[in-house]
Amino acid sequence: MKYTCTIFLLGIFLCSNAQSATELLDSALVKKEQLKFQEGIKLCKEAILLDSTLTDAYFYKAGFHVALINKQNAKEDYKNYKAAIANYTKVIELQPTHAQAFFYRGGAHDAIGFIDNAMIDYTKALEIEENQPEVYNSLGVCYAKKGNIDAAMNYFKKAVFYDESYGKAYSNLGNVYDMQRDLKNACKNWKKALKLGYSGNKRRYEAKCFQ
Repeated sequence: MKYTCTIFLLGIFLCSNAQSATELLDSALVKKEQLKFQEGIKLCKEAILLDSTLTDAYFYKAGFHVALINKQNAKEDYKNYKAAIANYTKVIELQPTHAQAFFYRGGAHDAIGFIDNAMIDYTKALEIEENQPEVYNSLGVCYAKKGNIDAAMNYFKKAVFYDESYGKAYSNLGNVYDMQRDLKNACKNWKKALKLGYSGNKRRYEAKCFQ
């Protein structure tokens, strides 16, 4: 009887902790809306102390670290990227089919120059879920950085195949056509990107396509 009561009380304690951890994450999301990212990280840490298997706690914590990156302090930015990678890695350990964690970890790897690691993560994300235009676009960017223009073009085309309204991918497709000295198709894709509301290559389009 005593043993049964102990198990029962332990179950109540664990359920209470799980609920408390969830409440902490709800509060963390409020901090996200308030742009109080350090406070959000603190709440995620507290949730993890209560339940170290709570995938969302690591996922949100990684997102807060990325949100702290301001491109002004390289040392601090690097620390936040590494922290984000560590937390996305924990998400993947707990949930190996978490496609978003692979994608976002790939983005963090790419941002600090680990392009090969980024490409591995992006590829894994696509193995889990094929219909991800942003991942195809990111892979295209990686291949372009490595000088493999044909592969880059292939991935940008896949991105717009899955999302015909993806202006950024059309813009990147224009860039690789430009690298191949195919100005006609470059201008066509830049124009398409502009019509879709993406203006990242507006100046290039105006300079090269109105000669």
